[in-house]
Amino acid sequence: MELTIEQTLQQGVAAHKAGKLEEAERLYRAILQSQPIHPDANHNLGVIAVSFNKADLALPLFKTALGVNPKIEQFWVSYIDALVKANQLKGAEQAIKKAKRNGFNAKKLKALLSQSKGRTDTKVPSQAQLSSLLEYYQNGRFSDAENLAKSLTEIFPKHQFGWKMLGTVLKQTGRVNEALVASQTSVQLVPQDADAHYNLGNTLKELGRLDEAEASFRQATTLEPDYAKAHNNLGIILHKLGRLDEAETRYRQAIAFKPDYADAHYNLGDALKELGRLDEAEASFNQAISLKPTFAEAHCHLGITLQELGKLDEAEASYTQSIALKPDYADAHINLGGILLDKGHHREGLNEKLIGAGAISFDLNNGFSIL
Repeated sequence: MELTIEQTLQQGVAAHKAGKLEEAERLYRAILQSQPIHPDANHNLGVIAVSFNKADLALPLFKTALGVNPKIEQFWVSYIDALVKANQLKGAEQAIKKAKRNGFNAKKLKALLSQSKGRTDTKVPSQAQLSSLLEYYQNGRFSDAENLAKSLTEIFPKHQFGWKMLGTVLKQTGRVNEALVASQTSVQLVPQDADAHYNLGNTLKELGRLDEAEASFRQATTLEPDYAKAHNNLGIILHKLGRLDEAETRYRQAIAFKPDYADAHYNLGDALKELGRLDEAEASFNQAISLKPTFAEAHCHLGITLQELGKLDEAEASYTQSIALKPDYADAHINLGGILLDKGHHREGLNEKLIGAGAISFDLNNGFSIL
């Protein structure tokens, strides 16, 4: 059933209040398609524009709303506020005079004008802007998130959130070098933010700057001692640096704070395997798999551990399961091939090793295919 204009407006206002600005804008514009001078739809679209620091775009919308109904005080307030934000102070003074002629208290509006100037000087983004940025990122709209984050860093360079999200988006889209500057700025602006240090640590890790990454993750765990992901990632850095005992300690701390953390159990298993504590490693990999049955890497590394323990049939089953979950997993194919060769299954074993090396594919019905 088609909604009435009033119903559409109500839905738009509800979405607007909930911070769903894209949906609210769509509904307001739907109203304007049939009623281009609808005062509330024009006014509310203007409010959204102002929230994105687009006061120039908002002004004609507010003018339209006032042209239809100059007796609504909020229309005047929004219009004056937008004029101030657009640095049109003379226009704001003229608007106050017009509002006075329409019966509104000029002193009250001048007070609002003063407040608007104060808000402009604080250089703080609106809650609507922050909510939209987070919503864009969470919904995978990385281009929109990047554009809004960059806008916020330009307009509000001392406000951390824009920098923090910009670094996250740039890293997510593979631009790690660009992400570094944004993440560093985020830390500088709010040094007590554990998440900011964690994000910087991840960026440094991807750039191979392990000593600096270690320092960032340590700072994150100092600021927030129960930060399981930071303990786990610090463990990964220590592991890469060959400090296995320290890595084990960090993995165990991550698990203590988050017992269902499959990645930490997996990483602990790898450290224990390298330390030669194979029975403990087997238990850790099994725990990771119980928490995350589709964890192909854990199945493969369990297979390696079982193979070293001489449990070849169980190792074969683990490699087979790993391949079933991730058919292009080269290490699992190569390791399975080694077991099959040891068992005397030369044709099958060679096939698995060649698949793992990326040389061929094999189909039981059609035989070998050169890749």
